[in-house]
Amino acid sequence: MSDRLRYDIGELRVAADTMRAFGTNALTATGVPRDDAAFVVETLVHCDLRGVFSHGTRLLAAYTEALQIDAINPTPDIRVSRSDGAARVTGDRSLGQLGARAGMQAAIDIAQERGVGVAVTSDTGHFGAAAYWALMAADAGLIGHAASNMAGPCMLATGSRQPATGNTPLAWAFPTHGSQPVVLDMASGAYALNKLHMVGTTTGTLPKGVATDSEGNPTTDASKLAYVLPAGGPKGYGIGLVHDLMAGVLSGDGATLIKGALDPVNRVPRGSLFFLTLDVDAFLPLGDFRTAMDAQSGAVNALPPAAGFEMVQMPGQPEWELFEDRVANGIAYPASVIDPLTAMADRLGLDAPAGF
Repeated sequence: MSDRLRYDIGELRVAADTMRAFGTNALTATGVPRDDAAFVVETLVHCDLRGVFSHGTRLLAAYTEALQIDAINPTPDIRVSRSDGAARVTGDRSLGQLGARAGMQAAIDIAQERGVGVAVTSDTGHFGAAAYWALMAADAGLIGHAASNMAGPCMLATGSRQPATGNTPLAWAFPTHGSQPVVLDMASGAYALNKLHMVGTTTGTLPKGVATDSEGNPTTDASKLAYVLPAGGPKGYGIGLVHDLMAGVLSGDGATLIKGALDPVNRVPRGSLFFLTLDVDAFLPLGDFRTAMDAQSGAVNALPPAAGFEMVQMPGQPEWELFEDRVANGIAYPASVIDPLTAMADRLGLDAPAGF
């Protein structure tokens, strides 16, 4: 389900290339090398194109602030060490997308050699949407999985009034014959926290049963938002905790509850990442797998829809529909994206895109 069902979509349409140039200039203004800046911004614009504004270019405002206070290293020395079928990446306080690129690429390389690849990244930042990294594997003809324990303790454990883990994001992607892999991208909480913040900015009111205040009391008041409730109660809590452990403990950074929400020196979240890749050809011919995925998608789409729905869709399908429209017609940005980016442009002395 995409952001178009979460908060208002604006009337201003901006071409993706315009946002790429603007975002790249913003990161280079804070010391990030242009090639790295362009890559990071590409991952964020990809989110905007898919309608996932919560994890798109709006994050540049926070990233540039962190870079300006040296909480993020603009020129990190990212290192990859391999041992048999696994890799460990040290991010050196990098932008999360750079640490994620190194981790997923290592997992892809290993899977292409050995059938299965696993990698972890430590000491990095927010990696954007988990889907981007799973799709990176699918584009290489692999099944891809990505998870992060970035956000700090913000999701309640079942039966608790205080958080036990982050709102751990995770994604899976599966190659198809077309250019749109099947992709599941979800938070372990009822909503992604960034989406709740955007909903609150737009309406001031949160959906019922998804969030609490700082005392663990249910709230729909966006100004009191402190923690998110797990999706499906103990199921979401368990899913989130397991992926928190895989990303945090295996990487050596520690699970979210143990390492805490913030770096003690720079007061910004620290991230740990987990990547898993499977070479389909190690199990059956990739072409046969793609055909099976297409058949599955067709069968799901052919199911009779329930009242209020036009069609039953596969995970990621609504986002791909938005993607096609926005590549052709530009991205319709809401004020909740435009406002922080306009303020960022003023802070950095840059020209914002026309119409912002």
